[in-house]
Amino acid sequence: MPADIEQSARAFTAAYAQHDARDGKDSSFADAGARAAKFASGDLVPILGQKRPSQEAAWAALRAEQARQTVDITSTAVPDGAPAPTGAVALVRVSYTLTTTPASGPTRRSGEQLALRLEHTSQGWRVTALPWA
Repeated sequence: MPADIEQSARAFTAAYAQHDARDGKDSSFADAGARAAKFASGDLVPILGQKRPSQEAAWAALRAEQARQTVDITSTAVPDGAPAPTGAVALVRVSYTLTTTPASGPTRRSGEQLALRLEHTSQGWRVTALPWA
């Protein structure tokens, strides 16, 4: 995979998946979406920063723990069965370890992945969709 595509996919994923529910930090999962929007383009941009009712319970749990979630990207690859990247479009699967660190109690880790559709724009590679999400 070309380095510029991989770099854009990694930057988007880190911004999108990291959350900080400690006092004075993120106010919802939508804050991470807003950070990720600078690596996105098209119809996806306004959607990323929207609060979703389906996220409220998970956000409340992170807030109760005063937890911070960080991402360690473990791999980027073209998804099985997807076409190889072209000069205009790329499909990328980003795998990562999500580490949740509460203010007290044990740290939790989970293996996660995010599928991205990227397009080459005048600003470089930007995420335009989250297929299969």
